[in-house]
Amino acid sequence: MLNFTTKKEYQGSNLDQLNGLGNEFCTFHQAVDYYKLTGKELKGAKSCARLMKIVEREVFDKISKKKSKKKVPVYFNVFEKNHLLSVLTQNGHITI
Repeated sequence: MLNFTTKKEYQGSNLDQLNGLGNEFCTFHQAVDYYKLTGKELKGAKSCARLMKIVEREVFDKISKKKSKKKVPVYFNVFEKNHLLSVLTQNGHITI
């Protein structure tokens, strides 16, 4: 499973969620940048999965008044490439 805008492979439990849904995916904002859209052209697009990545964030503890780093999950929706292309065709943005 590949992110077609970054050319990076999905890893970990995200692979299990994407299994059988297609081969190439991206997020909404990546699609807008990749196809040079305003976002309105993707009206009606449905995400195929909600994935997660772990990021390290700086957190402020009010009691000890110290900053510390904490790993937290960040969730994001992905769209399948062929679905995006069909939505763009239906909305009259591209012709195949």
